Amino acid sequence: MKFAAAIFLLFLACRAESATPVFALVDEFDREAAKPLWPGFDARTVPIELYDGVNTYLYRHPAPPAGFKPVDGHPGFFVFAGRHESVRANTSVELAGVTTATLEGVNGTSAAVIVHECFHVFQAREHRFRGANEANLFTYPVENAEALSLARLEMEALSRALAAPQPACWAGRVRALRRERFALLPADAVTYERDTELHEGLAQYVEGMAAGRNEVRFQQFGPDEVRQRGYVSGEALARLLDRLDSDWKSKVTDSLDGLLPESGASACDFTAAERQAAETQARADVGKLTSERTELIQAYNAQPGWRVTVETAPGKPLWLDNFDPLNVNRLSPQLILHKRMLKLHNDAGSLDILNHGSMTEDAGSQPLMGGVRRWYTAGLSSRPAVEQDGARVTVTAPGLKLAFSNADLEWHEQSLTVRLR
Repeated sequence: MKFAAAIFLLFLACRAESATPVFALVDEFDREAAKPLWPGFDARTVPIELYDGVNTYLYRHPAPPAGFKPVDGHPGFFVFAGRHESVRANTSVELAGVTTATLEGVNGTSAAVIVHECFHVFQAREHRFRGANEANLFTYPVENAEALSLARLEMEALSRALAAPQPACWAGRVRALRRERFALLPADAVTYERDTELHEGLAQYVEGMAAGRNEVRFQQFGPDEVRQRGYVSGEALARLLDRLDSDWKSKVTDSLDGLLPESGASACDFTAAERQAAETQARADVGKLTSERTELIQAYNAQPGWRVTVETAPGKPLWLDNFDPLNVNRLSPQLILHKRMLKLHNDAGSLDILNHGSMTEDAGSQPLMGGVRRWYTAGLSSRPAVEQDGARVTVTAPGLKLAFSNADLEWHEQSLTVRLR
């Protein structure tokens, strides 16, 4: 019976392998990667790892780790049954000592997204355009309505500059508005924006070039969507610089806006009414953000289902391993909602949650990066599985695994608390 089950599973794996869109997607990726996208960058030199919802595929990796098997009829491809632990998001990871671009899903995904992630590997390899310090995301003054209104005017000025036959005039207004806005922000917030534009914005720019996209996808971002805004503003600045200076890529160092022209001629400016409208909308949106934060806390805590909590001992918080900065909400000075993924650890063990929300409460003055005093998740559909051997505790549920060596358990109705000694 066990033999028959194994044969059936093998049949399913082979069937899934033959039906996967991975091979067609990689063919498209190779065609797009052949374009001249950035000086010295060829995405085809970067190994890629793709999870198609059934299996994990590795391509052009020089030393596939254990569990990956060659794919018949597809030279350079290796397959792993199921989701490999290294695939957690569209990002890059160290896999068997080699930096590898990863893609979490392939259905409906553009091949240019793989180019985007490969560009991040190139950035790290060349030591250029480092990623932003994500700790500054949690201290960014998103409640500053005046700065928000100026940020939105900047984006509109960028849009007008890209649409203008002669972009220099509106490009100068972008720089003037940015100078005015940055004067309202702390230095680490300014650095966060510029570093995000250089890291994510330029990757977005390269992605658009690979896909043959000619327009920037402008939109209005909420007060706390600072990181998301950086993708678009960074791409827009790069496309604007393409029109202003064909050699700008060799000149860029610590910011994109620093290469814009200084002039902010009055012919390219917003009217008093336009500024007032932007300020009014920004104040309303900041007020709405405050209300939404309260509602999010209440809605999260009111979810039906099982809850798991980890309470740390005094002076022994949990420390951050990994999180998804595009899927977090700062809900209070101490409370952060992680909507998709989080990994934490301390000397006694670790916890890992994927594709399910969870909350962290800060242990210190530095949000998240200063340690986590308390973590919990709610809305689990079934009772978590628990293994206990003395003070050694392992808790698992769909998407969740935590294991600590010095823990006590406390059950209460549909709630489990893991107290670390």
